[in-house]
Amino acid sequence: MATGLVGFVGPIVSSIAGIGQFLMAPVGRHFGYLFSYKSKVKNLKDEVKKLKEKRGAIQLSVDEAERNVKVIGPDVKGWLERVDKCCEEAGEILKDEDEANKGCLYGWCPNLKLRYSPGKKAINKAKEATEMLKDEVKANKGCPYGWCRNLKLCYSLGKKASNKAKEVAKLHEERKLTEVAYNEPPPGIEFTSTEGIKVFESRILITNDVIEALKDDRFHMIAICGMGGVGKTTMVKEVAKRANKEKLFDEVVMAVVSQIPDKKKIQGEIGDKLGLKFEEETERGRADRLCERLKGTKRILVILDDVWKHLELNDIGIPFRDGHRGCKILLTSRFDNVCNSMNAQKKFTVEVLTKEEAWNLFEEMAGISKDTCHTRTDLYSTQKKVADECGCLPIAIVTVARALKDKDEHSWNSALLQLRKSMVKNFSEVEENVFKSLELSYDFLGGREIKECFLFCSLYAEDFDIPIEDIVRYGVGIELFENIDSVKEARDRVHAFVDDLKKGYLLMDGQPEACVKMHDVVRDVAISIASREEHSFMVRCDDALKEWPEKERHKNYAVISFRCTGMSKLPDNLEFPKLHVLRLENNYASKLPNLPDSFYGGMKELKALSMLNLHIEGSLPTSLRWLTNLRSMSLYECGRINDVSVIGALENLEILSFEGTEIEELPKEIGRLSHLKLLDLLQCGVKRICLGVLSGLSKLEELYLGSSFNDEHRIEETKATLTELCGLSNFTTLVIHLRGFAYWPRDLVLTNLKAFAITMGLGFHTRYFCDYQLQNQFSLEDLHESNLMESGFKNLFKITKILEITRAVGVKNVGYDLDKDSFKKLTKLFLEDCQDLEYVIETTDGVPVPQIAFPVLQSLRLHNLGKLKKICHGQLPEEAFSALKELALEDLPALTLLWKGPTQLVRLRNLTSLELKRCDKLESMFSLSIARDLMQLQKLDVFECRKMEVLISSEEEGDQNEIASTTTETTDKVVFPKLKELFLAGLPSFTDICKAINGIELLQLNQLDLWAIPKLNSFCNTSDSNYDTIQPLFNKASCNGGGLHMMRSAMVTGHCNGSDYGMAAAAMDWESEAAVAMIAEQ
Repeated sequence: MATGLVGFVGPIVSSIAGIGQFLMAPVGRHFGYLFSYKSKVKNLKDEVKKLKEKRGAIQLSVDEAERNVKVIGPDVKGWLERVDKCCEEAGEILKDEDEANKGCLYGWCPNLKLRYSPGKKAINKAKEATEMLKDEVKANKGCPYGWCRNLKLCYSLGKKASNKAKEVAKLHEERKLTEVAYNEPPPGIEFTSTEGIKVFESRILITNDVIEALKDDRFHMIAICGMGGVGKTTMVKEVAKRANKEKLFDEVVMAVVSQIPDKKKIQGEIGDKLGLKFEEETERGRADRLCERLKGTKRILVILDDVWKHLELNDIGIPFRDGHRGCKILLTSRFDNVCNSMNAQKKFTVEVLTKEEAWNLFEEMAGISKDTCHTRTDLYSTQKKVADECGCLPIAIVTVARALKDKDEHSWNSALLQLRKSMVKNFSEVEENVFKSLELSYDFLGGREIKECFLFCSLYAEDFDIPIEDIVRYGVGIELFENIDSVKEARDRVHAFVDDLKKGYLLMDGQPEACVKMHDVVRDVAISIASREEHSFMVRCDDALKEWPEKERHKNYAVISFRCTGMSKLPDNLEFPKLHVLRLENNYASKLPNLPDSFYGGMKELKALSMLNLHIEGSLPTSLRWLTNLRSMSLYECGRINDVSVIGALENLEILSFEGTEIEELPKEIGRLSHLKLLDLLQCGVKRICLGVLSGLSKLEELYLGSSFNDEHRIEETKATLTELCGLSNFTTLVIHLRGFAYWPRDLVLTNLKAFAITMGLGFHTRYFCDYQLQNQFSLEDLHESNLMESGFKNLFKITKILEITRAVGVKNVGYDLDKDSFKKLTKLFLEDCQDLEYVIETTDGVPVPQIAFPVLQSLRLHNLGKLKKICHGQLPEEAFSALKELALEDLPALTLLWKGPTQLVRLRNLTSLELKRCDKLESMFSLSIARDLMQLQKLDVFECRKMEVLISSEEEGDQNEIASTTTETTDKVVFPKLKELFLAGLPSFTDICKAINGIELLQLNQLDLWAIPKLNSFCNTSDSNYDTIQPLFNKASCNGGGLHMMRSAMVTGHCNGSDYGMAAAAMDWESEAAVAMIAEQ
């Protein structure tokens, strides 16, 4: 029987064993969901983080493509939608983590039910909300009084996290990262500062009305009219500023139309603001592309400033009304009929100021005392009369008032007399007053030199960015400046004049900084003054002339500025016997045939010649040799000239520029120019300078080579030519970009060099625009210590202001190896990929302590320095780094300290910006003593510093008393009165800003970003004084640090333990005790 029983049971047991073995795998997997749920949740978080990073990269490409009206593939759109849905679902799953960690019996055991319960949610998402509500109820039913956990909830969370992690990983693999860099977003409209200028009620009312019209869907074309100088451009910029602030439009763009509209320029200005790159050559093609781009924006405002005549919007590419109902046009014009011809639906007229407003503005600009004693004087009465003569026009008031500021009573009386006697034809009453007032400002400029410089600025077309260097060269050409011995002295004087003209509002800032602009009303007045007989200017830059006017070929002009656009040829019979300055300009698109050979024959008194975009091919006219009085000659982007030897006959030439004009060789004839002081070869591609040319230029002061003269097949010839500079006793200025140190002669020591921009290496971008106000800059690539010993560069480090070094070998200590005087004049220092560098400055191991160290350094940027341990090592002199404003440290894996006392008690009282990225050994940034000096700090960014625990350390090396005091009790608060931007991200060890202080004052903080800070205990203990500043920021902060607390505050933060970028924190009632209790549980 036993045997039979065994025989009967055996197969059953065997079958059960088989079934058990078959069931073990799925059972094990389900137990894994239950007991390994934390690792599965972490895996899900990591996968979601990687997926979001990739989505952000793809989105940048999509944004750039959309700006350039390119089609986004359906696979990309679909992928982005699936990613968004997947991340949203993952976020819902991760919400259960906190609930799964809750338990009973004072939190001793986990809530296992939440890890198990809604197992079917991943299958049936429609029931997910209901299931989770059921779980919340069932989670408390596991046993009497809730003392044990519900395993089902634990299982559920683990299973969902595992499944969702697989889905995320699959999406991650679907699209490979293809772009690593993206164009910067397009710039917005630059708003002119109105600091020091009153805002008047009459302007505010019109501005408000324009804003209301823009909000009204009935109006699509709105116009602002008024005479020149009344403030229309200032008003539309203010409208654009408010429209952006109030988010009335998705995009706001602006273009200046001017007297003669240049359609490509207008398209370009709008395209630049939109980030749109035109690939089309024709105006029609560009118009179609622009139209398509504008239609792609739902709400857009296009501002067209200074419209002089009817403009066909279709020709520009601006859709209007039915073409795009979301596009609104705001234009300004001096002419009412232009506004009507443009079919403006709403028109606003800007009048001159009221008498009261005009006087208030004049009073402020002229600095007139309001004291009762002064208002009873005759001078005050005269000042009121002068203000009345300005016609209530803002630009006239400002210019006259500034001209007369701080002048005595005689000057005021003289000004009033001039204003009353001035007679101008063809002006309306108000415009006549404007002209008289601006003319008065001109009269009060002072001497002849500044007046001539002002009039030279009228030689350019409307809205032209006028290079200040042009004015310098005209002045040197006509020998304008007295008691000047060098080009540098002339340049300094012109820049001083420009500053005075800006202060008097006769000139404005241009773009780039080396340029200025003239308000069109001021320009009109300047041209009118310049055309008088005593000046004899002829300016024809705004006309599209097909030929040189016959009546303008034989006059006694002293200065001519002529725009040749549209002309098929230039005349060969010009007779200008008294001409001193000639400026000829063509545009980039129009080509002129070569200049007639006799072109210069009738202008033998010419002293300054400037030609722009004339597209000269072959040789220069032989008649050029007769210009023996010529002192300044500039050929800017004039095509390709094979032979420039005729210039060698111009023996009095002092300035010669071929900037942007292609020339193969600088022939030996150029060496005859014994009076030449400035030679400009920037961007001209010259490959060879004949031996003996530079040595023959015995008075040469300035040489601008740029990246020209850089032929890799002529290295030795290049070195021999550069060696000739040693014999030039007046040589002070050099701009050169060589491929490497091999091109620089070892024995070349330029002892008299005072200004330079020297670049060695191909990794640096050539600076295409040189403002000729050099900052003594070195940009060195693949630097070896031996290069410095052999090159003669070290003597130049004493006067270097900007130093950029990429890939230096053998340099361990910049402050000593490169300059033992520790760079007394250095303002900017950038070091990158210098793998031997250990310290920026070291004063140990026998290295003497310098008297000063980087005393005027304003910017310090260190990037990818693998061995850098500290910025400073050893004792520092007083006031070291005291002028530092910007500090940026990135990818410094060995950096452990910035500064440490008491031997390194730096005072960073001027620091405004601090950025730290991927400094993995850095545990803190500053000591308390240094932090208390940061009164000017405005921006603080800390990113992916993995060991960073606190921003401010309480310990000071070598000061045990302070250590003892700070470890036992907290100290007074730290104040950052100007900090506006705080960004903390990717800091896994970070817990507090500083543990040893009572609080931090952040009164100006307006941007706060916190994410991926899992151990963050507290942000700061805010006091009542800045409670109102900090509290609103948490409503919109990206908060991803766990357990965030503030004094008197309670915040519920979405995904505090996650790594979601941009997850808005949800604000609760700050005064609620319940809210405080809730945050304590987070």
